[in-house]
Amino acid sequence: MSAKAKRVALLGFDCAIPKRLEALMDEGALPNFKKFTEEGSYMTEGYNMPTVTPPSWATICTGAFPRTHGVEDYYYYNEGESLHFSKCVQAFGSDMLTAQTIWDAWDKAGKKSLVVNYPTSWPSKMENGIMVQGEGLSAAEHRWQIEGYEHKEWLCAESCVATDYYPIGVQARFEDADGWENLPEEIEDNEPLEMVIPMEFKHAMDPLKPQTWYGLTWESGDDGYDVFALCPEKDYSKAFFTIKVREWSDVIEHQFPIISDDRVEPGYFRCKLMTLSDDAEEFKLYMSGINGTQGYCAPADALKNVDFTKAILANDMGFVGHANGIIDDDTLIEMAQFHSEWNTEIVTTLMKDNPDWDLLYMHSHLVDWFYHGFLDQMDSDDPEVRAHGMDLERRIYEIEDRYLGIMMDLIPEDTLTCLISDHGATPIGPILNTADALKQAGLTAYEAREGEGNFFDESEGYNYELIPEKSKAVPQRYMFVYVNLKSKYPGGIVEDEDYEKVRNEIIDALYDYKHPETGERPVMCALPKEDAKVFGMGGEQSGDVVYVLKPEYMAEHGYGFPTGESGCGSLKNVMMWRGPGVKKGFTYKNPRWLADVVPTFCHATGNPVPADTEGAICYQIFEDHNK
Repeated sequence: MSAKAKRVALLGFDCAIPKRLEALMDEGALPNFKKFTEEGSYMTEGYNMPTVTPPSWATICTGAFPRTHGVEDYYYYNEGESLHFSKCVQAFGSDMLTAQTIWDAWDKAGKKSLVVNYPTSWPSKMENGIMVQGEGLSAAEHRWQIEGYEHKEWLCAESCVATDYYPIGVQARFEDADGWENLPEEIEDNEPLEMVIPMEFKHAMDPLKPQTWYGLTWESGDDGYDVFALCPEKDYSKAFFTIKVREWSDVIEHQFPIISDDRVEPGYFRCKLMTLSDDAEEFKLYMSGINGTQGYCAPADALKNVDFTKAILANDMGFVGHANGIIDDDTLIEMAQFHSEWNTEIVTTLMKDNPDWDLLYMHSHLVDWFYHGFLDQMDSDDPEVRAHGMDLERRIYEIEDRYLGIMMDLIPEDTLTCLISDHGATPIGPILNTADALKQAGLTAYEAREGEGNFFDESEGYNYELIPEKSKAVPQRYMFVYVNLKSKYPGGIVEDEDYEKVRNEIIDALYDYKHPETGERPVMCALPKEDAKVFGMGGEQSGDVVYVLKPEYMAEHGYGFPTGESGCGSLKNVMMWRGPGVKKGFTYKNPRWLADVVPTFCHATGNPVPADTEGAICYQIFEDHNK
């Protein structure tokens, strides 16, 4: 290896937890992560606040703290809107950044960057680089400026067809088959049944024209209905696939007309037959999201050599389907593998087509999705449940380990590579209803929702209906409380001269609050926004009061200090370095900040430092940092 890096690569694994990674490496489950640590330097604690996706990845690509780059939460507050949390939008677009990214700084110097599925990166501003969307958690989805937790996809989201009702699916039943063309005798002679399937293609970025598809089932033997075919019309010769229970179809290519301008886009998806009873009364077919080829890459033709028939972009690795009871744990892991294969095809093709690249930034979200669904199992008192959760965790990390191995083989030796996660996670504890703490002090008014709210509202303590017009204090997003000023916010009721008085009352209320389940104080820290600047927050996107919870009271991550530990989890992040001049087998145990990544890359290559970078160079990882 040369002593000077000529290019850099950042391999981002969202929510990878150091102590979990170390445990799996010790088991021998992750040979490529192990090799990376042995051939490079490992920094055990790299901090950022808040411990949530968009702010952390924005820090990693700008070298600036959230107070400077303008992303201080998973959600973003648009000035002039109501303070009601439902009006906040998801913070994923590059337009909100108030700090320069490393790829934009290098682009101005004529360098070529490849940026793949990197949150807060899209739309691209580069003239020389290539970007595969970064407005969400997957490469072909859009979340920026969308309220709540909704999203849109290129082309559309996952669904199912079933005899039972599912919120994201089509409900249908089998009837006697009639009017089919090109049916083989062995099907015609076995009493085939048909199903009419009206496809609506939800969450489409550009709404797709509805289509009617047809299902066909028959008996291959004497044990009842056991084979299923999905067809775009009543012609068996045109069937997308023929499968049995627990089988996946191959990748399917189909044409999808767009409503807005009648253009036709190719789309790719897979299906798995989850259930088919002997009498065909019980049936469930899972359909992955349908991923297209256009709309999420700049320049538009950069993916022209990608083979989209190799894999599917399994957005959220099927987490929504799993949460709705459509797919099981094993199918979720299979979806994660499909997702990784799609990412691999994209990144490897781009690297092959652009051998002169100078910077690679990529992000994978598999581990984060997994922990949101299974971290509680890993922390269970039931040994069987805990063992099952640990096994699933191992399988997810093994997928990422295989991906890492491919990247290590492809990345040239002249590259300084940083392997990093943005934050960790801790098991969901007793949820803090911040509005209740403020209501007890007479500062906030709300009404409890009747019935159960959605998963995200419940897990994040928002299962109520806030009344800003009757509230002096309004809790918003993960860590903020606003003073509801009459002069500043729609429905505001606090006079300007009472601002400090109300703010002090908010802080006192948060400290005084005892959780009804535990009788303990869940708030570790509450302070004016100006004082939050000492840990990187307190900018324009901050509330008037910033508060931090004890780790055991969090909904996995987002509310606590990055030092937090609870149960099997931790909020600490992974940071590893490998490449020219980097110490081998070295572990640095003192804390560093995620803001240190960009200046270290720039120092190692001599390339421009972004205009707003605030971090420091990680001198300790280099054999000779003066070179």
